[in-house]
Amino acid sequence: MTGAGLLPLALALGPDLLSRAWAAGASESFQFFDAHQAAVVREATARLIPGPTDDPTEVGHPGAREAGVVGYIDTLLAAFTPSVAMPPIHAGGPFSSRPDPSRTDDMATFAPLTRVQRQAWTKRVAQLQQTYRDGVVLLDGLSGGDFTTASAPARDAALMQRDAAGFRDVLFTHAIEGTYSVPEYGGNLGLVGWEEIHFTGDVQPVGWSDAKVARSDGPNPAVVDGVVQSVVDLLRASGGG
Repeated sequence: MTGAGLLPLALALGPDLLSRAWAAGASESFQFFDAHQAAVVREATARLIPGPTDDPTEVGHPGAREAGVVGYIDTLLAAFTPSVAMPPIHAGGPFSSRPDPSRTDDMATFAPLTRVQRQAWTKRVAQLQQTYRDGVVLLDGLSGGDFTTASAPARDAALMQRDAAGFRDVLFTHAIEGTYSVPEYGGNLGLVGWEEIHFTGDVQPVGWSDAKVARSDGPNPAVVDGVVQSVVDLLRASGGG
């Protein structure tokens, strides 16, 4: 299962959607990363969730690059810098203005943290900052000196090294979060992540129609001893169980 993060995403999107994401990504600026760190993180997460510029088979499918995952990660790592008035840890609510532009965007303002929450998150973010500093140096070393100038196969090889396993897990977790979370956290540019998987997004309080609620999206997977049956079948087919 270690290669699962390299699998292509599934559903097609129009070029106009990708163009919006690319335009948003071109205006990125960073609060924590320097230029090289941002470039390494961008290229690494793009190998884990590839888009059309990373894999020819992904034309029409946005990946971590198009979703602005590096911006999502930078936003998290810079959450407690002095220039940030309200740490972007918990987006406000309960509702955004996405389903109805005439409504107040409650999520535009982040929720204040309690003293205990701030202490815990400050410690966690500081640990993640060091993880990324060390991880960038590690990936550079494993790819011959500069991860950003290495070939795609060399980048994949570096990411799959045992020494990179811990950092790869962090990268993949944040790549998933940055691609599919609400855009208030700095990722999912142009809502490309949601549109790629046909997710309608945060539609409350407008909600869904009766037809949408009544129409099934397919059978739920069976669970065998706490494991989704489809995963069991996949492992058996590949000789893994």
